[in-house]
Amino acid sequence: MNLKFTLTLSMLLLSFSVGFAGSDKPVLSDRGYGLVAFGDKLAEAEGKIGEKAERATGAQACDWATFKKYPGVKFMVEDGIITRADAVKPGTINALGLKIGTKLKEVQRRFKKVIIEPHKYDPSGHYLIFRSTDAKRALVFEEGKGKITDTRAGLEPSVEYVEGCL
Repeated sequence: MNLKFTLTLSMLLLSFSVGFAGSDKPVLSDRGYGLVAFGDKLAEAEGKIGEKAERATGAQACDWATFKKYPGVKFMVEDGIITRADAVKPGTINALGLKIGTKLKEVQRRFKKVIIEPHKYDPSGHYLIFRSTDAKRALVFEEGKGKITDTRAGLEPSVEYVEGCL
């Protein structure tokens, strides 16, 4: 990734985050969602939010957790650390301002250097990847039939796991 693109993407992500900062709604970014930061221990996030997470299975190695405060998002927890968040409702705001249904052509027009990779299960679909400047975090959008269908963000490599927790 060249320096000019890296700086442009960093400034873009910062501007979107600042733009939504006045909103009461949390924003999904490569750093976290609402009060939850990627890299937080689950117990730490529970303390920040003021509620206990509901765990999908209780597995230690990899599990999903949800909070009533954030009904539109599920969090991946690996060995007690929050590593990723997946939007489970279409209205979840993200730092790039992209929405479910946004056309691939619009993403390509707005973000010239988006990383586009083939989808593992949809032969005509793609992953649209926006990595942080240090390549340790990313926003990932799934696209099918020319439109965004799913959104997630988090730490590498967790954010790019296709199946999530196995």
